[in-house]
Amino acid sequence: MKFFPDDNDGMIPFETQLNYLPLPKKRIWELDFLRALCVILMILDHLTMCVTMFAPAWYGSSSWYFLGFGNAFTRFCFKWVGSHKWRVAHSIVLVFFFGISGISCTFSRSNYHRGASLMCVALAYSLVTLFDEYVLGITGSFVTFGVLHFLASMILLYSLVDFLCRRDKRSVAICSVGLCAIALILYFCYTPPESTPIYFAFLFPPHNFWGDPSLFYDQGDVSPGDMFTIVQYLPYFFWGAAAGPFLYRTRESLLPKLDGKWNRPVRFVGRHALIIFILHIPVLMGVLALLSYLFITPGSWGF
Repeated sequence: MKFFPDDNDGMIPFETQLNYLPLPKKRIWELDFLRALCVILMILDHLTMCVTMFAPAWYGSSSWYFLGFGNAFTRFCFKWVGSHKWRVAHSIVLVFFFGISGISCTFSRSNYHRGASLMCVALAYSLVTLFDEYVLGITGSFVTFGVLHFLASMILLYSLVDFLCRRDKRSVAICSVGLCAIALILYFCYTPPESTPIYFAFLFPPHNFWGDPSLFYDQGDVSPGDMFTIVQYLPYFFWGAAAGPFLYRTRESLLPKLDGKWNRPVRFVGRHALIIFILHIPVLMGVLALLSYLFITPGSWGF
C-alpha cells in the first residue's frame, strides 16, 4: 500500500510514512484498559492514605493500634503506606501510567493544546489544595507540583521536542531516549548543593535513590500533599514516547481479538481518568468522614 505517490515509484521510508498515517479511528482499547487499572490501583492506594488520616480520631491518638479485629484494615493501611512493598508497587504503577501517557502523545497532533489545558487544570487544583491547607486546616494537602503538573509539563516538553524534530517520529524517539539518559544520570550521580535556589525543587526529588534527603529543600515546605519531580519521573513518561511509534507503527491495537464488551466498564475509567483523579480524593474523604460522623465517632467528622 502506498501512502503518497513518488516519481520513481519507490518505497517511502517508514519514518516518513509514519508522520502521515491517519490518527486511529477508534481508541486503542488496551491503552485505556491499562490506564484504568492504574487509576483503580491509585484510588485504592489513596484510600489507605486517607484511612491513616482518620485513625487517630477513630481509635485514639495512642491506643488505636493495639485494638482488636475491628481496626485490622486500619493497621494494614499504616503498615502498607511507605513500606518497601508499597514503594515497589507504586513505581510499577507509575511506570505504566506515565508511559501510557507518553505513548498517547505519539498519536496526538495537538499536544501543545493538551498540555496547556492540563496545566490550567493543575494550577486550579493547586488553588483548591491551597484553600484546603490554609482555610479548612487540612494539614499536608497543598500541592504545587503533583501528578497533573508533571504530566502537563511532560506533554508540553514532548510538544517542544516534536516541533524541533519537525514531527519526525524516529528523531523524537531518539531524543526521548536521550532525555531519559540525562534524567537518569542526574538522578543517580548528581546531588544539588545546599545553595541551589528553591525554585529548582520541581526538578530534583526531595530524596535521592538511596533515600538521602535533599540538601536544599524539604518536600513539606514546597508541596507537602503530592510531588512528582521532573528528574526522577521523566524516564517514566518518555520511555512511552520513545516506544510508541514502534509499538504502534500502524496506530492500531496490538490485541484486537481480545477487544469486546467485557472491558468497556474498565475502559470507561481510563477514558475519564482526569475527572476521576480530580474527584476521587474529595469523594474518599467525604465517605470516610460520613462513616465517622454516623457510626465510628458519632457527631464528629473525624478530622
